This record gives sequence, C-alpha cells and structure tokens, in this order.
Amino acid sequence: MAVNKKVPKDVIIIDDDKKVCDVLEMYCENLGCFRNIIVANDGSIASKKLTNQIFGLILLDVNMPRKTGIDILKEFKDSHPNNIENVILVSGELDKHVITAAMKQGCKQYLVKPFDEGAFAEKVRPVLIRNGIIDPPATT
Repeated sequence: MAVNKKVPKDVIIIDDDKKVCDVLEMYCENLGCFRNIIVANDGSIASKKLTNQIFGLILLDVNMPRKTGIDILKEFKDSHPNNIENVILVSGELDKHVITAAMKQGCKQYLVKPFDEGAFAEKVRPVLIRNGIIDPPATT
C-alpha cells in the first residue's frame, strides 16, 4: 500500500470497548498511513473531537454511553467539518433498524464485529484512496 506523504491524515476510533479500540488502533498503525490515531471511548467526547478536528477516517461504534453512534451521525447534517463518507460504522449488532437509521443519516459503510485485519483493510482502503491518503493500486 503506497502512502501519499503529501496528505497526512488522522483517524479517530470511537468505541467504548477498550479491547476493540486496541485492535483497531493496531490495525491502523499497521496501515502506516496515519499521522495521528485518536481514540474516544464515549460519544460525547467523540462529538467534541469531531467538531474540532478533521479526520480522514472515522471508525464509529453504534452502542456507546452518553451519545450513540447514530446520535453522532445526526450531527453531520449541519455544516459539520468532517465528511460523512469517511465514516465506517463498526458494530456487532447491525440489525435492520440500525442500518436503516445510519443510512438515513448518510452513512453507507459498515464493518461487522468480529472482523480480522484483512476485512478491516479491505473496508477502509476505498476511503483512504478517495481521500488521497494512499495511492490506488497500480493497474497492469
């Protein structure tokens, strides 16, 4: 994966499960393309960070204390500094109602727990390419 050195970006991991955060942080480090990896363990803290900083990738859990992932997605409606297309919803409970609620807010990408590093990389690669964080694979 060729990293575009001219476009350093940050990632935020928003999840209340420390073990999930640790795994996602390791996967992000292994990609080798992020300037900073920020972790927020509840929705209220995440909401403040998302208002104050622009992220190239946002990994968002659904069920969290104080403010859910769906609540955070609703905040993207009003001139939010971050792009909803950079959000990947990460959850073990992606039932029909959650998917419908997320899609109504504009989120179209999901990563279902449990997942391995290959599935993670496959899901985030298109976001990273679209944002110029990594170069697309060379075509032959």
